[in-house]
Amino acid sequence: MVESTARAFAGTWRDEATGEIRGYSFGGTICWFPRKPWALKISRDGFDHVIRCGECPGCLEFDRRRLADRLVARYRDEPCELFIVELQVPPDSQSRVSHALHRRAGLGFEKGFFRIGLTKIAFISRMKISALALKTFSGTLACVRRVGRKSRRRSWRRLTAGLLVSRDAYGEQVKRWYARGLPPAEREEWEVERHAMQKPWRRGTGARARTGSELVLVPPEVWQVSRTLRRDFFRAYAKCDSPESSHALVANLVAAFGQGARLSKPKPPAEGRLSPEQVQAGFREIARRMNTRSQAPASADLIPPTSEVGGYVSSEHSGASPPGEKSAWESYQEEKGRALERQRLKDQELFQRFAKLGEKKR
Repeated sequence: MVESTARAFAGTWRDEATGEIRGYSFGGTICWFPRKPWALKISRDGFDHVIRCGECPGCLEFDRRRLADRLVARYRDEPCELFIVELQVPPDSQSRVSHALHRRAGLGFEKGFFRIGLTKIAFISRMKISALALKTFSGTLACVRRVGRKSRRRSWRRLTAGLLVSRDAYGEQVKRWYARGLPPAEREEWEVERHAMQKPWRRGTGARARTGSELVLVPPEVWQVSRTLRRDFFRAYAKCDSPESSHALVANLVAAFGQGARLSKPKPPAEGRLSPEQVQAGFREIARRMNTRSQAPASADLIPPTSEVGGYVSSEHSGASPPGEKSAWESYQEEKGRALERQRLKDQELFQRFAKLGEKKR
């Protein structure tokens, strides 16, 4: 288990030559899967950055914060109180319910709505409406929250929480929010450059940004998980349908950091098929047998033939066996034949299992 310290979740600025930590930075918005970081980069004002993917938790958190900044700029100077109204609505009825509520004059809703996962939508209202009245109008469960300090990004965290849910969960051609009157998003110009890879780039520890002073931005330590665990995480992350489940999955990833655990239980093999553990055990057994045969010392009972040690069979110095007893050469050949036969039967039994597996798979 990783200790929940600020440094474990923070990005670090390091000296590229010595690896010395020069400072800490917030690591929640650093991209997990940059686009071809070994070949592409963007440059501006002395900084070199990777091109972010836009789908990982870091990129989604970055988009959420940008939307919160636009809400702060829009409603910072509003003199009246604002309220966030949440309704529990199924995905196929969210647009219909939004249109119906906006046609009612007494609710005071701002134009647009925000999706909070697949089962909730949220509105900005200038009037405090009781949850019971909203339930009467829409027929769904409602929750009303007052916006605290409108000039703080944190006050809008519930309204922007839907951006933390993967786009794959929403589906194609589904916008995560609609809002009128927001200031345009900040746009910056970057120069995309191609560069030759100097050394292998690793997703868990590779630099996300570089400065002119040879400082590099390295992701938090909790990202340094195995490739298998990272793959399982993104498969499960695409199925999270609410911000709560997304947060729980990230917490599960942090808990499994450094332990090589899986985020989900592996599916059992189909009937008649070997599990991955059984296949690996089979290959380990074959390797063990081959290693044993190559390293086993010669037995004292297996005397080599007289042609290798010199002398004639009829000679009294050749170690010939008395009449009626087997010679050393005959005993050697019999023992060798029995050993080969035992090995052949074992290998035949093992390969028959793999042959049956291949037939059922076809």
